[in-house]
Formats: sequence, C-alpha cells, structure tokens
Amino acid sequence: MNEIKSKRKRCVSYCTAVSYDLTALANSLDRKDYLIKLSRDVLFVSILKNGSEMFIFNHGCFVCWGLTKRAEQKWMHYIKTFARDPLANIEMDFFSYQMGDDTTIISHERFKLDIITLESTNPQIKLAISYGLAQSIKLESFEAAVQVTVQKNSILPTDIANYGSISLSRRAIFKRMGEIFLARSSINLNSEFLDTPEFFWRNPNFEMYYTITSKFLDIPARVTALNQKLDVLQELLDILNSQLQHKHSTLLETIIIALIMIEIFISVFQLHVL
Repeated sequence: MNEIKSKRKRCVSYCTAVSYDLTALANSLDRKDYLIKLSRDVLFVSILKNGSEMFIFNHGCFVCWGLTKRAEQKWMHYIKTFARDPLANIEMDFFSYQMGDDTTIISHERFKLDIITLESTNPQIKLAISYGLAQSIKLESFEAAVQVTVQKNSILPTDIANYGSISLSRRAIFKRMGEIFLARSSINLNSEFLDTPEFFWRNPNFEMYYTITSKFLDIPARVTALNQKLDVLQELLDILNSQLQHKHSTLLETIIIALIMIEIFISVFQLHVL
C-alpha cells in the first residue's frame, strides 16, 4: 500500500474568484523558473525545478498537478493579486493521480479517494482533464451561491400561503430582488464556462479525456439541477415583484381614499360655513 501511495501525487482544483487577469499574471512570472503558455482562456505554468504543473483558467479557477499543499497555498496567495472579485468562500476538490496503461478516473472506496490514472505525461491530456475539474469546481461555487439565496428566501412562499402577504418593507423587497437578480445574472453570464470548451473544437483528439472527467463528476446532471434552482430563483423573483406591485397598488388606493375623504370633509365644511 505504501508503495502505491508513493507513486501518487496531488491534483487539486480551486475556485477563488469570479475571474483572473491571465495576461498580467503571465507577465509577472520569471521565465527562467517557469515554462509558460498563455491562450485565450487558460494559462499553463510548468515549474521547471520540480516538474509540477498548473492550469489557471480565466473564470477564476486553477488546477494544480504535483504541487505540495504548502506550494498550493503560496500560489493561491500569489494568484489572488490578479483576481477580479475574489470569493468569500474558496471551493476546492482533491484528487490523487498516478501513471498507468489507460487514462481513467475512479473512486477508491477503501481509501475514500478519487484517483486519476494517466496514460502519458502529455500536458494536453492534463489540460483536457483540468477543463473538466475546473468546470466542476466552478459549478460547486455556483451551487453554493444559489443554495444560500434559495434558503434565505425559502420562507417567502410560506408567508404568502399563511398570511397572504410578505412581511417585508418595500425597501427590503427591493433588496431581496436585487440579491436574487445578481445571483441569477452572475451565473447566466458565466454559464459559457459550463459548456464544452472551444479547446476541443481545435483539438478533438483530446475531447475523450474531458468527457471521462465530465461523466465522472456528473457535470451534465449538475448543470441541469443548477438550472432548476435558477428557475426557483426566478419564481421567487416573480413572487417578490408581484408583492411589490400589490403594495404599490394598496398605497395608491390608500392615497385615493384619503384624497376622497379630504374632498368630502372640505365639501361638508364649506356647506356648514355657508
């Protein structure tokens, strides 16, 4: 068992921000210490002194291959400098990888560990798998954000069912609507990161490795579930909008009634005076 463990290395995916400035990050690295390749959506960094590698994606995720936990923490702190809208809660997913005859991903029930087996050290294979790992951890971030918003507003339908209205002021309703809208829009604007990456349009020979990863992490089903939760948020938004319109209509009715009463009072006063 110790022999098998010694052949395995760490593979960890992180989601720490909404996005990264990859160009600035690439320009900041010393070319003597790193082999760097920058494309439209990913920065490949090979650390020459130990052969470990990283794939840093512009949608706020990065995947480390062969780094120690301490090195990963250092890189996370460094990359944070180039992050746009850092996340309050960092998402991470841990794997172990080893070399073998075929590329596979399995769950080892005994050791409670997900193991990636690579048929080659080709960085393109690691990149293909990393696309799937990055999508999965980004999806976890989306799932967590939606779940928090749904839980925070889950009492609203109950209030309407029990009392016929929501016990929130107009200002509070506007704030809730803003929070829900931001949650929906941030995910919708970044939903392209959950589609098959363009990399595989140009490199179809490596798509099978991405597919293996996507199936193992159940990404298609999770995307469907996320869309269903977004539909729930839309329903909550509709409820709040309806309640806001109701409050506005009630206010207008109250004003109209008050004006009519004032008019009646003035008329009665004038008659009394005359």
